[in-house]
Amino acid sequence: MKIKVCGIRTQSNLTFLSNSAVDFIGFIFYDKSGRNFNEGELLNGIDTQKQKVGVFVNESIAQIETLARMYGLDYIQLHGDESPEFCQTLKTKGYKLFKAFALKDQLPDGLEDYEPHIDCFLFDTKGKAYGGNGAQFDWSVLDQYKLEKPFVLSGGIGPKDVESIRAIRHPQLFAVDINSRFELAPGEKDEQKLKVFIEELKK
Repeated sequence: MKIKVCGIRTQSNLTFLSNSAVDFIGFIFYDKSGRNFNEGELLNGIDTQKQKVGVFVNESIAQIETLARMYGLDYIQLHGDESPEFCQTLKTKGYKLFKAFALKDQLPDGLEDYEPHIDCFLFDTKGKAYGGNGAQFDWSVLDQYKLEKPFVLSGGIGPKDVESIRAIRHPQLFAVDINSRFELAPGEKDEQKLKVFIEELKK
């Protein structure tokens, strides 16, 4: 099971994760988020050998490309209302894409329109904001997913959810994405909680 930790803003958290068994580290480039990336808080920019994911919400392709080059992003995560055509444009430019969808009690329509143009879906919890709602959707909804593209499970995953995650038998479950339930403050992760969760899930 691969693990993505999102919303990183501090040098301590970045250094810790760079030396951990996580697979992806996420940086949010969305100024309405309390976890919006601020390079000034990191001593050496995004200096890590882990896979770097930039999270964008309804951003222009030009700005995505600028930041992707600036920070050496490995993946682009689109967390807004981006169309299949938008994804296709980025994909043809050579970017690897996660496309997020907010769920409550059913899968959204039209996922198959995105499938050719992305690398992975990300299923988050529907709320008032684009992500960062800290709540879980009904994971039984995942049984409705029949496409071949892998997906990331996100939304309100906490330190006590390891066994529940292991109980999910869906063959396309690729990774889990954790964020707010492991925080001391927005953008400041509790490294001890992360350590225990990562070690348990990676067993």
